[in-house]
Amino acid sequence: MSADLAARAAVFRALSHPARLALLRLAWTEPLSGETLARLMNLAPATVSHHLAQLAEAGLTTVRPDGHHRLVVANHAALGVTLAALIRGEGTTPAAEDPYRARVLRAFMQGGRLTRIPAQRKKRDVILQELASLFEPGRTYTEREVSDRLAEYHPDFFTLRRELVGLGLLARENSIYWRVGEGRTPQRTDDHILTVPPPAPGDA
Repeated sequence: MSADLAARAAVFRALSHPARLALLRLAWTEPLSGETLARLMNLAPATVSHHLAQLAEAGLTTVRPDGHHRLVVANHAALGVTLAALIRGEGTTPAAEDPYRARVLRAFMQGGRLTRIPAQRKKRDVILQELASLFEPGRTYTEREVSDRLAEYHPDFFTLRRELVGLGLLARENSIYWRVGEGRTPQRTDDHILTVPPPAPGDA
């Protein structure tokens, strides 16, 4: 079976359970947290988490961080594809969430908080990439602001802050931090991160 056919079949599997259909209906117009969905569905949070993972892996929902929570909303573009188009192979298959990333987030993020910092590097990087989304590209944060945001997720904000800089997700200069991706580019040295401005026109 081709990867494209497998992706299309995953959509049908995700829609085959009544609970998942109900979750999509609840999250159709308003982003909701897993805890809120569990309360509205009168289901255990672990059960809702399992169903949400199936929907996310089929590309039928999108997730965004909001304070202590990850909010789920239906992916209207993916759900707007007709059954005929899916069967005939027309149109774009929904982009599925990385299954490994989804498993790591389910294992280490509970109730909107980080239960523990993963020891395994690959898993830790997934968590750090998720936490980096707390910071908006294009704006700066004081060290206190960074620490306060991270402390909402785990008490060891110092380790998380250091790891975010070490992985190159945040840059730092004179106790001012910003999300990497706009403005300045972090460059790694043996001991720390240096930040340098992008080259001026004609310098490259």
